Amino acid sequence: MAEGRSIWRMIITNFIKSFKLLPPEGKLMGQDHLGNKYYEASTNKHSMRKVGNRWFEPKVGEDWQQNLPAEWEAWLRGRRKDAPTEEEVHHNLAIAQMKKIKGDEITSQQQAKSQVNSIDENSQGFPKWEDYEKQPGQFSDKKT
Repeated sequence: MAEGRSIWRMIITNFIKSFKLLPPEGKLMGQDHLGNKYYEASTNKHSMRKVGNRWFEPKVGEDWQQNLPAEWEAWLRGRRKDAPTEEEVHHNLAIAQMKKIKGDEITSQQQAKSQVNSIDENSQGFPKWEDYEKQPGQFSDKKT
């Protein structure tokens, strides 16, 4: 009887390999404007995974809770196949800066409009009549 692939042997060897701590050997895929470095390890030819492991090294020590650029986050999560190029990242940063400037202009215009439409200092506001209650039940002892 020929010795073929044994499922039990594969399970046991993979189980033993899972306990071994191997240093991540990955290829540097790029760096963002914040200084984070992004890596990808190629997949094992016997693995069922289609995409290799992807990770990043933060610029500041162990600061894993920092914000990442949207392009790089999509690449890390496997939503995009290829790593973003520097031109793409710079283009998107320029668009974000332009939107921020336009937003500041719009808010300043809206503030100017609200100052023009504000109530004059001499205005009394809502008229006050002695026949009507300001708060419900205020004149409850008074009968009409």
